[in-house]
Amino acid sequence: MNYEEFTSVSVLDEAYRKTRRGKRGKRAEAIFESRETARLIALSNYLRSGKYEPAALDQFMIYEPKPRVINAPSFRDKIVQRALTDEVVYPALAPSIPYNAFAAQTGKGQHYGLDLLEKHMRTYFLRRKAADETIRKKAGLPYRPMEEWDYARGWVVKGDVRKCFPSTDHEKLKAVVFPKLPGPEFCYLLEKYIDQVDGLALGHQTSHICAVFYLSKALHYINQDLHCPMSGMYMDDWYAIVETKEQAVELLEKAREKFRELGYELNQKTGIYPLQNGIDFCGFHLYLTKSGRVIRKLRQSSKKRMKRRIRRWERDFKEGKVTRREIEDRFQAWNAHAKHGDTRVLRQQLRERVDKIFKEARNEQKNQHPGGGKPFEAERKRAAEEADLPPV
Repeated sequence: MNYEEFTSVSVLDEAYRKTRRGKRGKRAEAIFESRETARLIALSNYLRSGKYEPAALDQFMIYEPKPRVINAPSFRDKIVQRALTDEVVYPALAPSIPYNAFAAQTGKGQHYGLDLLEKHMRTYFLRRKAADETIRKKAGLPYRPMEEWDYARGWVVKGDVRKCFPSTDHEKLKAVVFPKLPGPEFCYLLEKYIDQVDGLALGHQTSHICAVFYLSKALHYINQDLHCPMSGMYMDDWYAIVETKEQAVELLEKAREKFRELGYELNQKTGIYPLQNGIDFCGFHLYLTKSGRVIRKLRQSSKKRMKRRIRRWERDFKEGKVTRREIEDRFQAWNAHAKHGDTRVLRQQLRERVDKIFKEARNEQKNQHPGGGKPFEAERKRAAEEADLPPV
């Protein structure tokens, strides 16, 4: 796609319709929608003029799962970023991202990463088992009985980048991203978003795919140069599975140097652990059992956070600060994530606690209105009897 096609009203209109999903109740979207055709034409002309400048960012904090500063663009700039990402940046960068990088890509994500990690753990187990059986067969020995299996023994290198987005070096990022783009106009436009803040803005759609592509340089190095295909990365969180502690120490040292070349530093959560301790990744803790089975347990912080929310809902629902629909939507979002692990009993317990909130509210309402569960139902019945009319 050339720049003329990219700035056409049809491309921007498609991006606009994707951008407004879930935002039609917000003021900025309503203002744009009130004259959407005229504003899209004006935006097209603005981009073609070569004088386009992004508006000032709206900065705010989020606190879950941890405190972060979000720099959100204006609604107009979100449309441009959506078009730029979908039509230009993603098609240019995605083919060069390795299969075991899971973030910011169509058809991938947290749960894809969990499935691949489970596959890596099973593959590690089965390869060790097959190698041991081959050796024993050549030596004329019987297969090892299950109670003596030690194929789940190994070592895990677990890494995390310190302040990944804020510490991204602009010049190094541009040097690897810009040659992939189809023209200088797109480089100029993407540069406007990259240079808006120090590092990368967390609220920009372009930031995520650029960061994944840039970080994948380290993952390529681990996969190919260090010969460790049983590895994976979700954004700046990565793992690698090896057989011995010596291999793990060597891999971590070389990987640390590679990240340093990219301008990053690994934080204090980075370390080497026995595989028997499990791997904490993408919201779950995965364990490889002695028999080769992989167990997924939900991360403790996720359990505590949901229990804390339910306690808050118990109070706020009685006071009318939160609706049943809001509670159901938030609980179902958590439940959809939690069901990817071995969490059936936990989800049943928390479902019962949520249902209890609504049940207690109905009982309280019936106590307040003895004639039924609806307000004023008793009064309507009494009035109908006094008028000698059938109750409505």
